[in-house]
Amino acid sequence: MPEPLPHLSASTNTPVEPHPVQTILRFLRAVQYRKGVIIVALVASCLLGGLYYTTTSRVYESRAELLIQQMGEMGVNLSESAGRNRTKDSMVTYKNTLCSEVVIEDALAKLPPEYRACLADAPRDRWAEALQANLNVTIVRNSTILKIAYQSERPYEAEAVVQSIIQAYLDFMNKLHQNAAGEVYDIFHREKISLEKQIQAKQYELVAARRNAEELEIRDGEKGTSVVIKSAITRNEAWNEAHKERLDAQARLVAIEAAVRGGEDLVEFALTTADKMGGERFLQRLGLNLPDPNAASHIRRQLTEDQAKLQSALQVYGNAHHKVREIQERIQASGYLLQNQHRMNRAQLHQISNDELAGLLLDTARQQFKQAAARENLALSSYEEAKHAAVALDGARAQLDMLKLDWDHLQRTYEIVLERLKDINLDQKNGTLRIKVLSKPKVPAAPVWPRITMVAFLSIIAGLGGGVAVVYLQDILDDRFRSPEEMQTQLGLPVLAMIGKLEPLADHGMDAVHVHVHPNAAEVEAFRTLRTALALTDNGMQRLVVSSSEPGDGKTTVVVNLATAYAQSGKRTLLIDADMRRPGLTPLLALKGQRGLSTALRAEVSVEEAAEANVYQAMVENLDVIPSGPRPVNPTELLVGDRFSELLSWAETRYDQILIDSPPALVSDTAIIGRLVDGVLLTVLPEKNRRRVVIRSAESFPSLGIKVLGIVVNRISGENGKDYYGYGYGYSQGYGGYGHDENDSQSGDDIDESPPQTPVKIVRRVA
Repeated sequence: MPEPLPHLSASTNTPVEPHPVQTILRFLRAVQYRKGVIIVALVASCLLGGLYYTTTSRVYESRAELLIQQMGEMGVNLSESAGRNRTKDSMVTYKNTLCSEVVIEDALAKLPPEYRACLADAPRDRWAEALQANLNVTIVRNSTILKIAYQSERPYEAEAVVQSIIQAYLDFMNKLHQNAAGEVYDIFHREKISLEKQIQAKQYELVAARRNAEELEIRDGEKGTSVVIKSAITRNEAWNEAHKERLDAQARLVAIEAAVRGGEDLVEFALTTADKMGGERFLQRLGLNLPDPNAASHIRRQLTEDQAKLQSALQVYGNAHHKVREIQERIQASGYLLQNQHRMNRAQLHQISNDELAGLLLDTARQQFKQAAARENLALSSYEEAKHAAVALDGARAQLDMLKLDWDHLQRTYEIVLERLKDINLDQKNGTLRIKVLSKPKVPAAPVWPRITMVAFLSIIAGLGGGVAVVYLQDILDDRFRSPEEMQTQLGLPVLAMIGKLEPLADHGMDAVHVHVHPNAAEVEAFRTLRTALALTDNGMQRLVVSSSEPGDGKTTVVVNLATAYAQSGKRTLLIDADMRRPGLTPLLALKGQRGLSTALRAEVSVEEAAEANVYQAMVENLDVIPSGPRPVNPTELLVGDRFSELLSWAETRYDQILIDSPPALVSDTAIIGRLVDGVLLTVLPEKNRRRVVIRSAESFPSLGIKVLGIVVNRISGENGKDYYGYGYGYSQGYGGYGHDENDSQSGDDIDESPPQTPVKIVRRVA
């Protein structure tokens, strides 16, 4: 028995986008099926490639390599250090120069006449273009190397052309460099002469400025400060001091005048300002009898010294020591003497009249003010003279510094010009751009084109590509399903069974039914698989309709064999031919006559009586048939009426399984019948049915509320691996060798104990 099938439910008929892997596998099957197209394309491509190889002219190529080095001072190569980037940036220029018309024309002039055969077909003014068309110049990546290649049908001519191009390029670059170096040398030589004149004139100016600065500048010692600057600083300080004294004298004069006008006591004023107005001399002018000035000064000095000694003695001896008391007594005595002197002066001043004292104070203050003003003017004139001398010296120094800077700048520029002239002289001998031939052109021994390996490779690639393209185009234009998987994906329906091609038996009758005639044959196992799949659907599906997308898809064969399989399983089965337009079941079973479905639906008696009168009972055990009957004028109206639904209700009470053979899916009769049954089976003939028709048929049922249980794929080729659509492989592998042969012995000793080969492929597709 086949492997148990999983439980199935009614499909929702929702198409699903195929997985990319499925698409690739499907296309590979298409390639396998149409491999003849690829073989033909491959053979044709190889023949064309061989014809091309034998008829095309041989092309020879001569090559050479040039190394370009950017040189620096003394011929040092800069391409490996500082000049590497500069040289690489110029490589495109060097390449374009080599391919330029100037170099090519010079190469043509150098090319011997016997090597101009490749140019004979072109006019003379187009020779350069003809040579450039066969010339290839490339830059080696991350280097300063130029690769030169020239192709010609004559090997010696290719070598001669490359040699001429290299020589013309070397001559052009040398001439270009020498001309450029000569122009630069003339420019720098003129600049050198001009700089020499400027340096000489600047030297004269520098000597004169240095002499002028030396005359103005006298220094105090070898490394001392300039006397002029030092004198200006000293005189500035003297002027500041004189200016301060003049201001003080002016302030005292103003203060005395204000005190006289205000009638103030001038005695105290005279005593407080005596030191500022001459001290003891001022008091003597007032007529005061003063003691010896030296004695007073000695007393003050002694008083200061004793006060310092007292502080030291207190820290060492303390207050009670006799030395401390002696010092304190001397301090008291000195203070007493000074105080007596002050009282004496005050007493004497009070004896002078206030008017006399005012006159003396004013005269003294005016004299002091005049003297201070005179000293200030003298100090100012002296300072101005010194300042002018310092400014002149500073200007001379600044001019000297500027002349030194100018001279240094000219000297450095002159040295640079001399070095550049020296470099240019070296460049004219060595060249700042050095070109070296790394590999010389040689006469090629073998042609570069055509090469047998390359032509063969391209022919194979072109043949395979063209063949695959043709297969792909045919696959796109083919509107049939390529595989069961694709059918399930696009229709959203499971493939419940895959039925192989059934060889015709008898012309009509039950002897034409394969399940009846050969119940144990491998090819009829698909109907039992279909029966099992339907048994596992929801509620068992008692009433079924078998339809197809187009006439001739084998739906009648499917329904009659399926009904026989149900009958063989012990179920009472009723088979109804509801295709009253073009019946197929009725003639197949040789039941043409006056009895049938159309007669029962038009009868005046009850449905039960009419049905029993039009049933052909026991065609085989457990199988009854209602043929289509005479062809009616209005089959649709008969099916729409209540009698057909009542007929199905009557059949439900007497039969376990009801199978109906209906017209194709797009006929309205099928839609009417489908609304009255549990589900519809759609029969598809892959080699005949077009994809769009099948999809439209499958989509017509759900929109009317009709369940589509699945698909029955009919008439599959049994040749293993030869079916483009992938059906033959599943069928032959699923049923090959399975079941009982009619000639096999029924003895238990003759039965193979090994497990039978089950239809694994079909079970997976149904699942």
